[in-house]
Amino acid sequence: MGYSETEKELALHFREGITGGVIPGTGVTLSEQRFRSTGDYLFSDGTHVQEIFRFLFRSREAEERNREFCYYIMNPGNNAGRGPIIMLHGLNERRWDKYLQWGISLAEGTGRPVILFPLAWHMNRSPRSWVDRHLMMPLVTARTSLLPDTRLTTFVNVALSTRMTVSPQRFMLSGYQSIKDLERLIRLLQEGSVPGIASGGTVDIFAYSIGALATQVMMLSESSPLAADSRVMLFCGGSAFSLMNGTSKLIMDSRAFERLLSFYLGLPSDPAGRNRDSLAALMNDTPEGKAFYHMTSLQRLESLSGRPFRKWDGRLRAVSLAGDTVIPPGEIRKTMRGADVQVWDPGYRFTHESPFPLLAGEKADAVDRTFGRLFETAAGFLS
Repeated sequence: MGYSETEKELALHFREGITGGVIPGTGVTLSEQRFRSTGDYLFSDGTHVQEIFRFLFRSREAEERNREFCYYIMNPGNNAGRGPIIMLHGLNERRWDKYLQWGISLAEGTGRPVILFPLAWHMNRSPRSWVDRHLMMPLVTARTSLLPDTRLTTFVNVALSTRMTVSPQRFMLSGYQSIKDLERLIRLLQEGSVPGIASGGTVDIFAYSIGALATQVMMLSESSPLAADSRVMLFCGGSAFSLMNGTSKLIMDSRAFERLLSFYLGLPSDPAGRNRDSLAALMNDTPEGKAFYHMTSLQRLESLSGRPFRKWDGRLRAVSLAGDTVIPPGEIRKTMRGADVQVWDPGYRFTHESPFPLLAGEKADAVDRTFGRLFETAAGFLS
């Protein structure tokens, strides 16, 4: 059974949400583990926004969901005690549905556990209300009234768009929290503190979209949590932030993305005096912050000597799809100069957010082939 038919079967099985146990038709067991994010990542904002938007910034429920949450482990029946692969998702995603078959294919193809780990304020670390059409549509109306020139504001992206417009600092802070959480997760895995996963195995990464940026920050960081023999596979991601186009009905509207670009590209390399706030200190005084600063633009990345990812030669691979407009393949190649970057023509229409759409007829066969090729490639590289 190909990707398209399997996707329909999985949708039926998980229609009430993610449940543990053996996934039908596979030898993969799905389980969940609790995780608590440590550290203080709160940001003082939201007091100067209109009342209708204020709950997006000040919510005990939201803060608790982001702080304490579940991640998911897919363990293949043929697991030989090898280290896991951590799978990272895209920006503004709230459901794991599309990643279930990705994780199953990677677990079965490598014989290794696959961990679906949510980035800060995403997936099950975000309030359900942020994708509730009934609750979000009044915010869409209010935002388009206040900012009439803004394009592509939708009920799906209005929460992220508003938060990024008001507080672009949150983009860096949530990324920093995500990386510190991943650092702790990797430490727990190496200690053997995660049930069902043996200690001492190498931890590899499969990262999609904005998850690739978080991975690249870890790769460039002087205190990288990734081991010297870790491997990284990127899919539809890998460009410097300024070379992306985040304006999308499913990601963020035009005003939010323009705000992020102007904010981060306008930051000085090392502000002093009264201009040196807590965010500047984070970006200039921590290894992760310095790495993120270099990933914000190609010019900043190229200020590093030689090829920034050269020490990952043989352990880094990127696959992109021709026609991706959110993170264009050409920009990935510029950013990862000299690395193993492959650009495939899938032979069907797709979007960055949905690289494997459910289609009919011959186009469905093309989707099946591209999906199979990707995870055969990933499994061969990460095995």
